[in-house]
Amino acid sequence: MHLINLNDPDLLLGLWHGTVKVYPPDNVEFWDWCILVGNVWQAHGKTVALATPFIPSSFGRAPRNPVEKINSGYKAWEFQIYLIGLSPALLRHILAKEYWVNFCKYVSGIHILQQWVISPDDLQHGHRLLCKFAHEFEQLYYQRRVDRIHFIWQSIHLLTHIASETIHIGPLSCYSQWTIETAIGNLGEEIHQDRDPYANIAQRGVLCAQLNLILAMFPDLNLGNQTSLPRGAKDLGQGYALLHTCQGTAKPVTVAEATAIMRYWEEKGWPNVDVWP
Repeated sequence: MHLINLNDPDLLLGLWHGTVKVYPPDNVEFWDWCILVGNVWQAHGKTVALATPFIPSSFGRAPRNPVEKINSGYKAWEFQIYLIGLSPALLRHILAKEYWVNFCKYVSGIHILQQWVISPDDLQHGHRLLCKFAHEFEQLYYQRRVDRIHFIWQSIHLLTHIASETIHIGPLSCYSQWTIETAIGNLGEEIHQDRDPYANIAQRGVLCAQLNLILAMFPDLNLGNQTSLPRGAKDLGQGYALLHTCQGTAKPVTVAEATAIMRYWEEKGWPNVDVWP
């Protein structure tokens, strides 16, 4: 999570934006990769913001305009969608070809090695891409210059270890901070008592672990009819469904709607039919 969504973006954007510290005799004017400056940077930021309506809500938080917000609590998820999702296309015509191709190897390798299920062939291919990226990064940016040695962050080298660690412990997506934070968020949402919140969340964690154990022992067990769809939904197949429109806020109903509701109320025999507003 932090390696590819915070550390590496900080370095790459710092180089392209010209915010990485410069040591003499080096000079930013010699950096032909420094293209996110001036009007180009402003236009690039607006383009990122304009992409928001085209990003599915299931992708999480859409990246805000980096010109305005990149130093104001820009989230790791925003960096991932911005750098891994949008930047290969947005930088295609403003970043020099050799730098853009090098960056695409980084993105492609990350795409492969972030999968929950990775085949041996994909694992080798992703490893080769990231190794090529790290090697070419030194040739293109560092260029074996003493005054640029601070370009070689540890995060660049760590990319070459992702594949080997995947062999040892499995896909790293299963162990990333995303998974831990999601689990914490899910357990936190289940707390409905202000008294003894820590004891309450501990109990919810125990119940969650017990439920997971039961499902692991009996994978065909269907608890809570998990495959059912809401009323009015249409199954589109392959795990997708078209949901019925849902009103999110209360609003007054028409006389005809009120009559239909009350008639249904009486048919069901629900109480308070005479006093319902």
